[in-house]
Amino acid sequence: MIKCVFLCSILAIGACCESGSEQTGGEPATNENPTVLLESVQIGKRFVQFYVDFTVDSAVLGFSVENGSGQQQYFPMYASTYRGLPSVTLNIFVSDSQEEMWVHSSWAGYEILAYHRMDTDRCITRYGEITSFDKPTPESLGGGTKRFPEMHNEKVSKVATLKYGR
Repeated sequence: MIKCVFLCSILAIGACCESGSEQTGGEPATNENPTVLLESVQIGKRFVQFYVDFTVDSAVLGFSVENGSGQQQYFPMYASTYRGLPSVTLNIFVSDSQEEMWVHSSWAGYEILAYHRMDTDRCITRYGEITSFDKPTPESLGGGTKRFPEMHNEKVSKVATLKYGR
């Protein structure tokens, strides 16, 4: 009974706070921590920028590439529903032709985070095959099931190692 009263009190206080902010013209919560650029890596003629984007209640690890029109295309690789990401080391591999990129992580179960073919608006991630987004953190994330293309060690080279976290 006491737990129920306590829970109802918390909900009532929360409802009052929310309605009070609407009445006074309060703005929705904003992103206190902007996108953090981890590093920019040149692959062929393109620069690939790896980032972590923090929102009010999530964090996204991804990369972006400029398209032919000069706009950034964003590809989220990993999303967290809390405002942080575990420490990670990313290894970036590129094909000899400089047309394909694989991103490997130090996270168990997430060894391959992404595959991207340059000059396309598609990427294969743990969320499936996705089309690029116009912002670092999309409203929703999901795509069609597709396997990561095999990476032949003799036909690729590691171009960068990035570390995030401790």
